[in-house]
Amino acid sequence: MKEITLAPLPYADDALAPTVSEKTISFHYGKHHAGYVKTLNGLIAGTKYEGLSLGEIVAASRHAGDTAIFNNAAQIWNHDFYWRSLAPAGKGGEPSAELLASISTSFGSLDACKTALADAAVKRFGSGWAWLLIKDGKLVIESTSNAETPCGKPGVKPLLVIDVWEHAYYIDYRNRRAEFVDKCWNLIDWHKVAKRMEKPRVALKDMARYVCITCGWVYDPQEGDPESGIPAGTPFEDIPDEWLCPACGVGKEMFEKER
Repeated sequence: MKEITLAPLPYADDALAPTVSEKTISFHYGKHHAGYVKTLNGLIAGTKYEGLSLGEIVAASRHAGDTAIFNNAAQIWNHDFYWRSLAPAGKGGEPSAELLASISTSFGSLDACKTALADAAVKRFGSGWAWLLIKDGKLVIESTSNAETPCGKPGVKPLLVIDVWEHAYYIDYRNRRAEFVDKCWNLIDWHKVAKRMEKPRVALKDMARYVCITCGWVYDPQEGDPESGIPAGTPFEDIPDEWLCPACGVGKEMFEKER
């Protein structure tokens, strides 16, 4: 059986401290996130979902109404995306010029965008997520409850998410969700957000580019993926099978050649 695996964090367990403590990581990632992976593998064993990629399981279980499988698969996908929306303080850079221009068009300013996203996060009743998305070509902010996810939804590309399940912040902030959300801005990986926003371009010569059909991130062989140990000049076909999209964490099977 090809199992769904727990994607490694892109930083050390203590790298987000003090905003997100090592203890929170140990429970949030090591217990809750890992628990969804273990539960999902148990649920899909011997079913039509066995052998599918995570994104395919999310889409198929949503369509079939298999709630338990969808909830666990979607939570894995959401968490993979969340961890890769963050970076240690000072390492995430600043919003790109293209992103700032789009934010200004949609919200008026970066501060207004932050306020709107924080408002969506803080006012989400119960557990859920607050998202910055490209939806039908426009930047929008939405919140989703429980395990609901934009993964696989037509015309929707997630750029950034804040987790407001209590296990994301309760050890460090108790019931002070607003304080947690406010401090998250110190950890946003704007480099990743900009990558997720990139539009597919024409393939370069014989080095074909590949596009993640889940989040739109583009693998360019001329650049490689140095953070994952893939050097520049590596064709997509030569990337190891265990490689994951650095923007959203899905596998190679969720990429298609750029048209």
